[in-house]
Amino acid sequence: MPVFIGVERAGRLREYLTPSEGAQWLESSSTRLDHPEAQSCVLHVFACGVAVFHLVQPHEPAALTDLAVWRYRSYASDLPWARDKIRELLEGDHAGAPNPEYVLSLYCLTSGPWAGDAYDTALRLLSTPSVLVDRGAPGGPAPLACTVEESLLATGFDHPDIVSFGVRGVSTAYAGWSGVAYASHSSERSLTTDELVACELTVQALWCFTRHIQQMVEDGQDPSMPERYGWRFLRAAASRLTTARAQETAQHVLMREAIMKTSGLAERLRTAQEALRESAG
Repeated sequence: MPVFIGVERAGRLREYLTPSEGAQWLESSSTRLDHPEAQSCVLHVFACGVAVFHLVQPHEPAALTDLAVWRYRSYASDLPWARDKIRELLEGDHAGAPNPEYVLSLYCLTSGPWAGDAYDTALRLLSTPSVLVDRGAPGGPAPLACTVEESLLATGFDHPDIVSFGVRGVSTAYAGWSGVAYASHSSERSLTTDELVACELTVQALWCFTRHIQQMVEDGQDPSMPERYGWRFLRAAASRLTTARAQETAQHVLMREAIMKTSGLAERLRTAQEALRESAG
């Protein structure tokens, strides 16, 4: 759950947090927090002004529909919790009322009852769980009839916005607008959960950053950021995220390309870069 808090606030918070290990081009610090339902919760605060809550929540649902319904219902409690927690950490500095807008889910499948084509379909459904839920139900998100999931698993499911980044014999993996689903078939060769999370943290931090610039433009303002995080920063970020590194594995490239495409971040970076450059004159 990302939220833009501003560069100055991020700097104040990071004074009390643990800096990220290694040479990170997108500077951040982190701390563990208590969450009422998550197995673990880590707050990552990026120097560019974005805070991201990373929750780990294991589940053993009876069906994919149950997991999908839980996901959407959890918004009602998790987003307000994140809002209150960040305001608490800012110690009364509530000007601008930072508010998390959305939750991005990464599903790491460790076991399931499916086989063959149904297994592949299950991962596709995980990346786009909205097809199993009535989000407009009067009492809140409700499950569609169980026959919907059964039918999709039997006949297959595809969506134009789903992008595969799995490798035959190594992993089954899909990225969609609202989630990423990954299943490892070879622990020695597949991507690790930490690698998947690190990519998503970077993408979501920058998505939230560019979203803030978009909001300023739509509010009729000339967007501005500290020079360190101006249009050159976005130009560098776009290059790092869209250009393969010399020692990067093919799996990392596929993962990053799929997540960048489905999130629309590449275009958002270009648009935000242009807006900041125009404002700078």
